Amino acid sequence: AEIVSLCGRLPLAVRIAGARLAARPHWAPGRLADRLRDERRRLSELRAGDLELRTSLELGYADLELPERRALRRLALLDLPDFAAWIAAPLLDIGTEEAEEAVERLVDCHFIDVIGVDDTGRSRYRIHDLAREHARERCLSEESPEERTAAVLRLVASWLGLAEKAAALGPGGAARRFPEPAAVRPLDAATEEELLERPTAWFAAEQACLLAAVEYCADHGMVRAARDLAGALIASSAALYNQFDAWSRSHASAMAAVHRSGDSEGEAWLLAGLGQLRYEQDEFEDSYTYFGKALRLFEARGDVPEGVALALAGMGTARREQAGYAEALELLDAALERYGESGGQGARARVLYGIGYVHREQGRGAQAREALAQALDLYRAAGDRHNEALTLRSLALCHRAEGALADAERQLHEALRIFAALRDTFGVMYTEQSLAKTELRLDRLDEAQARLGRCLTVARERQDRFGEALVLRTLGEWHLAAGDPDSAREPLERALSTWETLRLPLWRARTLRDLAEVREAHGDASAARAARAEALGVFRELDCREAQEQPTDAV
Repeated sequence: AEIVSLCGRLPLAVRIAGARLAARPHWAPGRLADRLRDERRRLSELRAGDLELRTSLELGYADLELPERRALRRLALLDLPDFAAWIAAPLLDIGTEEAEEAVERLVDCHFIDVIGVDDTGRSRYRIHDLAREHARERCLSEESPEERTAAVLRLVASWLGLAEKAAALGPGGAARRFPEPAAVRPLDAATEEELLERPTAWFAAEQACLLAAVEYCADHGMVRAARDLAGALIASSAALYNQFDAWSRSHASAMAAVHRSGDSEGEAWLLAGLGQLRYEQDEFEDSYTYFGKALRLFEARGDVPEGVALALAGMGTARREQAGYAEALELLDAALERYGESGGQGARARVLYGIGYVHREQGRGAQAREALAQALDLYRAAGDRHNEALTLRSLALCHRAEGALADAERQLHEALRIFAALRDTFGVMYTEQSLAKTELRLDRLDEAQARLGRCLTVARERQDRFGEALVLRTLGEWHLAAGDPDSAREPLERALSTWETLRLPLWRARTLRDLAEVREAHGDASAARAARAEALGVFRELDCREAQEQPTDAV
């Protein structure tokens, strides 16, 4: 089966493979499979007597018109798993309509297959594996290195231009920015509008191509292109929610390239990208470490102030999640100072959001609302709907912590409408969790239960460990509010286990305090007191708002 697959299911190739095995009874099939796995020698292996696949492919190639030969060569160059026809436009430096016609002519000649339609409505194509290897050979022999590099860089610039616009339009908005690419190359307006009508669908369609392009550029000395594309994949992975493999692989390839070239700025940006990756994976200590390494490189250069600010903000955000509030505030204040008035609305707003978050968690409601209100104004001025909704949710949590439940509910519904309009599944999930907790306090248990069921499904589908633990804890609180402490135990204990795995002491303490109610309901007053005392000790150590809210004997 593997041999047939390596032969691209081409009848002539399979016939040649069979003839080679028949002529060599001492070969096990696995031996031929081993030889065929090496793409560089695959065509040479498919030769038996008068049968030779390369000769057959040469004849087919010779029958093509010159423009189709050039199109096939360029399309084969990057070894893309599949592609949309528009990519032939920058590769060939022609218009989109002409490019699509060239691809369709190659379909008519059976060099390319149509394999389906992506969610942008565009057909996806794939070159037969063996035809691709032959066409790549022809490209290497018939075109100069300068021609090949120019073609690839035009395509990279088009991908980067689309990625920049898709990141701004899609879930996460400007928060999913990546460093300014060296060059972008717009397509015609009609094609761009069609491709970007659903930004996440475009990212989903192109993600595998972007990864293949990073690896190609890294291997062929196009270092800036490799790291720019790796940055674009941050936007892609974030928009697609927790699909981290491409993010990790792209950064590994680009990092190897920048090391070979001595590109310290590129290394710093990639380290920052890895810091963001670890943050998204809830690995906050690793995130802090990567951002710290990026900071040292940016500071050593002295000419990338926005990189210094980004790294400081990343370190502060990681510490914020770990409840290291004093250090987080110091780092975030430093980032805000670095951004200054010229750092851009989105950059300053993100730092102000983090500062507001810290003030809220430490019980400084007025200061929290002030910072978050400034962030909200900046996001609205920038037209960043995603982060507008995120900040509304954070403001609602301030109101909820102070008992202003009507204000909290109003802002959460406003945030929910925005996230739903953006089709931002994560934003909807986290906002519904916050709404459910507000509804618990308003004694609307049925509404809260329905929301939490939806939230748990999304968190598990997206493998969001933090989100799942947050929802499980709220489910435990729901059972306690419903007078069913027996049912509260299981979700609370599972949430507690996750907080321990993620090394998040504040969330562990909050859940331990909930479990104290379960233990008390079961008549174990001693265990309940011990759990409350342990939770209170953490609250005081971290200097968070719960230390102020609760008396010593009843946390």
